[in-house]
Amino acid sequence: MAQASSVVLADGQATPANITFAPESVTPALSVLTDRSATFSAAFRRLKISSIFASGKSEINRSKFTVDMPVVQTVNGVQTVTHSLRANVEYIIPTQATDAQRKDLHALVRNGLANTLVQGAMRDLDPLY
Repeated sequence: MAQASSVVLADGQATPANITFAPESVTPALSVLTDRSATFSAAFRRLKISSIFASGKSEINRSKFTVDMPVVQTVNGVQTVTHSLRANVEYIIPTQATDAQRKDLHALVRNGLANTLVQGAMRDLDPLY
């Protein structure tokens, strides 16, 4: 088990800036990392990492990574969260999966999200036909 620490990710701007997400709450089941650069807490960007391990009732492990990105606009002179963008990546891994199989799954997800067709559909809302 890894000890929680800050995670630094580059944003998607023309000139990328690094965003630091610091631990806000940490448990083995759910850890929340927060970018506190916004002026009020509803506008904080968050990363969530959750784990549900196989137990007697289930032979499935589930790991989930969530990005929550609130968008702030000034409405009648007051900064307000007007909408949020979210992404979820969930791994569903049977207990019999090998380390190599888990690494393959992770590589396919990572490389799939970097693929031009997948980016067009996911990021640019340009579906395949």
